[in-house]
Amino acid sequence: MKAKKLLVAVFGCLFLISCSSGYEGYEETGTGLYYRFYVENATRHVPENDEIISIVMSIQTEKDSIVQEAKQMKIAMQKPKFRGDIFEALSLMHEGDSASFIINAKQYYNMYHYGQVPSFVKDDKTMLWFTVKIDTIMSIEEYQSFVNRTRYEKEINDIVTYMQQNNIMASPLSSGLYYVETKVGQGSTPQKGQSCTVNYTGKLLDGTIFDSSVGRGPYSFQLGVGQVIQGWEEGIALMKKNGSATLIIPSYLAYGERDMGNIPPNSPLVFEIELMDIK
Repeated sequence: MKAKKLLVAVFGCLFLISCSSGYEGYEETGTGLYYRFYVENATRHVPENDEIISIVMSIQTEKDSIVQEAKQMKIAMQKPKFRGDIFEALSLMHEGDSASFIINAKQYYNMYHYGQVPSFVKDDKTMLWFTVKIDTIMSIEEYQSFVNRTRYEKEINDIVTYMQQNNIMASPLSSGLYYVETKVGQGSTPQKGQSCTVNYTGKLLDGTIFDSSVGRGPYSFQLGVGQVIQGWEEGIALMKKNGSATLIIPSYLAYGERDMGNIPPNSPLVFEIELMDIK
């Protein structure tokens, strides 16, 4: 990896050796890309292909008309599609850098906007001014971990808000499941392999009912063999016959990223369950 970074750094140094351009304050590379650095961290990481870059970027015309206001975005680093394009520009930057680049407008729109060229692009000489700051650079694995962590934190915050709004007092189990007993049952709890018969109503956190056995008839399943979601396996195993409970289930104990139609991906679920029989 160090050797690779050294080669990138050496290439970068050679690549940037150029004369002053026709644009005041800007230098020009051998590919026709104009650049001007405001902050440069020469010892930090340079983005490599397929890494995820978190940037803030704005785009203006030569007369300072705003094409895109400063916008935070995450993009996957890729190879340039034309000489002097935006990804060539990003390849010159390090994490924490900020810079401006002048890039051919028609080529940019043709390559990255499917040929939808705005009316202000009059000819092949129209240029765009990109101002870019690189905040972070992450590997795909680091980015996925970040997404999962952020999603998990949002889910937990949404669940806590739901509980506060509905005056529910409970602490999560070690798995993250919230088990709220609303009626104490009798006898022992069901064991793995036993058949459980339940009445239930399933809701999203906003109160939308997505499924219910009420009016349709009780539902029976075998506990512990994967016939129901993990949140049910764990929660119903804590119940007793004729008891009732509310299960508040994070998405990773339910359907996760799957789109279940009336259950959107990554949705925490609320189930009101009555355990009617154990066999």
